[in-house]
Amino acid sequence: MKKIWEVSTLLMKFAMLTVILPIASCNKNQLVDKKSSAGTHLSDTNLGKADSTLTVYYVDGKNGNNANDGKSLAKAWKTIQKSCNSATPGSTVAILGGVYNEHVTVNVSGLSGKPINFVNYANQSVTIDGSGKAGNVILKIVDKSYLNFRGLTIKNLTMNEAQGILVDATENGGVTALSFKHIVVSQINWSTSAAAIPNADQNAQAFIVYGEGTTQANAVTKLVIDSCEISNNILGQSEAISLDGNIDGFSITHCLVHDNTNIGIDAIGNYGTSGTPQLDQARNGLISQNTCYKDFATYSTSGGIYIDGGRDIKIERNLSYQNGFGIEVGNEQNGSASNITVVSNLLYSNDDAGLAFGGYDEKTTGQVLNCSFYNNTFYSNDMGMNGNGEVLITKATNCKMENNIFYTGSQALLFSLTPITPQQNNTFNFNCYYSPDGNQDNVSVNWLKKEYDSFAAYKANTKQDGKSLYTNPNFKNLTASSPDFHLTALSTFTKSGDISVITDPTQTDYDGIPLISGGTTTMGAFQLH
Repeated sequence: MKKIWEVSTLLMKFAMLTVILPIASCNKNQLVDKKSSAGTHLSDTNLGKADSTLTVYYVDGKNGNNANDGKSLAKAWKTIQKSCNSATPGSTVAILGGVYNEHVTVNVSGLSGKPINFVNYANQSVTIDGSGKAGNVILKIVDKSYLNFRGLTIKNLTMNEAQGILVDATENGGVTALSFKHIVVSQINWSTSAAAIPNADQNAQAFIVYGEGTTQANAVTKLVIDSCEISNNILGQSEAISLDGNIDGFSITHCLVHDNTNIGIDAIGNYGTSGTPQLDQARNGLISQNTCYKDFATYSTSGGIYIDGGRDIKIERNLSYQNGFGIEVGNEQNGSASNITVVSNLLYSNDDAGLAFGGYDEKTTGQVLNCSFYNNTFYSNDMGMNGNGEVLITKATNCKMENNIFYTGSQALLFSLTPITPQQNNTFNFNCYYSPDGNQDNVSVNWLKKEYDSFAAYKANTKQDGKSLYTNPNFKNLTASSPDFHLTALSTFTKSGDISVITDPTQTDYDGIPLISGGTTTMGAFQLH
């Protein structure tokens, strides 16, 4: 929503019949390939054969006929829309390979324990192509539940307010237990030109979820978005993946979100999407092990991952680079974003900063409350030389930043605290700072209306980072093409992190290693093995 400046699972019997076939990641970074299988399709050749009670419907765009019963390859339906009108709870719709030139509205729901599965058949490439059709949504799901989608590509729709996937729980409706796995969404555009400058009303959304419900019973719940690839979308003033309003319980994991012309992943609140203010926030969510890169707008502040008014969300083990901000936690409207945990993330080469947190608009009450930022690794952010440094802080209260490693770019600017109120009880400690020339007397911090031009001056005058260090973290490899931020034997100092900030004893580092071992923790996103 940024303008200028600004879990359900498949049926066990179905899961046993599918095989994940890995493909090469479009991201060559060595830290990405092991994390994400976005775009992977499923092999469903034997779907339904091992269990005669599992109903399987088939869709064949070349040879099918909607007058058929759909229950065999020989009597397949022709359109995906037919399956979305006719599939029954507990069934699987196996879609044969091809390009389906449709806009699809899902008119069926599964039941608890009997979801409806929509999958690509036998590892075949299935594309729902929205070009040339009336309407602004390719795949629409309104007030439907217990549905699983796997192995589909959604693409090609150019118009203002274009939407690749729309999920909507209406005011008196509701949505629960939707799962999207190995889905590709691309070329959802408000304009034909990525260089076009949008006004406030020119938007496209690759994947948008609205929670309009006015009670808890009307919320979007148990939403899973996993191993998807959302890329090359021209978004205007909107986002690639956007969760807005009364959404309670979600996970966005293992996704590749890249080369979009604005924000990558956004969890939103306080915009009036739900008519009940206390429910009008995406909440109780997990954003984990995603890779976000080149999600960037020339006309607006953008970022890989953004919390804009959401609450009670963990952002962990993500890689975010070459975006506007790597991660931003903010609140643009009246109200707050709160209880956000940002941990074990790698943030490097972002244009504005690795991290930003706080409300920024003096005309609203919007601020950020009670958030923790710990055990993250920052490297060479603020590539645009915007005077932010590795972290930009605005209206924030009761936030902690500990156990992080900050390795600056050439401007040697550690971070910036903007002179805007309210700002109270924010603490910085147990961090490691370093700059390319290795000289702590050459680093700077923008602190309110003052600039401190050495690490010692900053610590002495602000009384922050009392137990923090300026020293080389000794990363394994800092080559520009594929940096490796693992620590080496020379990094033993980093065992001096603060374990008290790690409130979840099961929390892991970027690699999945426990953050706390032997009563100690290592600074940064990687534990020292």
